[in-house]
Parts: sequence; C-alpha cells; structure tokens
Amino acid sequence: MSITVTGLCKAFDAKPVLHGFGFSLADGETVALMGPSGCGKTTFLRILMGLETPDAGTIEGLRGLRIAPVFQQDRLCPGLSALQNVLLVAAHPAQTAAQAEGLLRELGLDEDDIRRPAAVLSGGQRRRAALARAVLADGDLVLLDEAFKGLDEATAAQAIDFVRRRTQGKMVLAVTHSAAEAAALGARVVRMPARPD
Repeated sequence: MSITVTGLCKAFDAKPVLHGFGFSLADGETVALMGPSGCGKTTFLRILMGLETPDAGTIEGLRGLRIAPVFQQDRLCPGLSALQNVLLVAAHPAQTAAQAEGLLRELGLDEDDIRRPAAVLSGGQRRRAALARAVLADGDLVLLDEAFKGLDEATAAQAIDFVRRRTQGKMVLAVTHSAAEAAALGARVVRMPARPD
C-alpha cells in the first residue's frame, strides 16, 4: 500500500492554491506536511478525503483506503459526550465502548470528562477526543490537520506519543507548522511551496 500524487492542481476563483504538487507516502510511513500559511496543505488533505476535487493531476493508491481524519476544527457533536463522539466511528459500539474509554484515558481525560457533553469540554479536551476517535476508526490512512494546535506543551507531548504508538504500521499524514512536532512524530518532512501568484 502506498499513495503517489503527481501534478496536482487546484484553484479557487481562478486563484491557484496547488500547482503541480507531487507527493508520495509509503505503507507504514509518517509524513509531516509543512509550508507557509495558505500554500494548500488543508486543501490537499480535503482532496485526499474526497471533499474537494482537483483541477488536474493524479492520485494513485487511494481507492479503497479507509481514511481517519482529525480536522482543524474538532467536528464533535456538542450534545454528545466525549465517549459518545468517539463511538460514532465504531462498527460495534457495545463491543468497543471499553476500548474507546481506554483511549480517552490514555489521552488524560478522567471519568467526568469522558461522560461530559462535548459542548462544555475545554478546547484541549475536545482535541483529544477527536484524536481518540481517529484512532478508534482504525483507518489505513490517518490525516492530521494541525491536530495538536492549542494543546499546552505537556499535553501535546502526551498526544503526539499517543498518536505515534497507536498508528504504528499505518500511513500518517500530519499537517503542522512545528518542526518539533514533526520530529516527535518521527515523520519525514515534506515542504509545500508558497502559493503561486
């Protein structure tokens, strides 16, 4: 299993965001995608998820892959608890509730946090629930769009360690502005060029 991207182009309102972007991700590899703001990192992830369509270029190896994303926004249902949000991706919620709870505890959420509605959790707690959900989804490809943003240093280190341990053997693509995060993930760094004028 691997993904190869060749000559990818995407424009919005005639303004190019991606122009001839090429990329590869090997089976079991973690890559940190870095580059200046506005260079198309999030757009590229949205294309991989099928949420945007490229104007040109090819993506090989994506068909049939299960994708587990963590978006820049947490995308949690505010009225559901952290645990219920994580279980949304479970094939058999009754069988995986204990597993989901274990993942949340690994990320430092306590019993009260796990049962509390997402609407009243802190931003960092919501972030960690989103990470637990992506891990429970058990995708072939894990996409992390600034997944550790807003976490304090100790919590970010805990979350990065969690992701690294729990995604071993999977393809992981992490958008980040932090070289330290990339190094902590053990990631190969791919730098995207600035957006063409």
